Amino acid sequence: MKEEALKEFVDNVIQERMQSAFSQMKAGKEPGREDEIERKYQEAVALLPADKAQAVREYCDTIFDSGADAEQFFYRLGLRDGIRLKKIIKHMIKSIS
Repeated sequence: MKEEALKEFVDNVIQERMQSAFSQMKAGKEPGREDEIERKYQEAVALLPADKAQAVREYCDTIFDSGADAEQFFYRLGLRDGIRLKKIIKHMIKSIS
């Protein structure tokens, strides 16, 4: 029962942290800004010749892919931190009981 309660506690802490970080990230962005940027991007690319438009799209895809690599890195880092935190809390509970 204690281990189940500990797991639930750790899950809740992780969820709260992720929600807090996501809210802070979103608070810094202007509403509708991403839609406006996308519209301007599409307009600019439409004005280019086909080969240049393709080059721009490939460049943007490369940038987005590198961003995905960073997200994966930070996800794994957070996961390791969470596992480490779980072990610390588990050790603390054992020493208290």
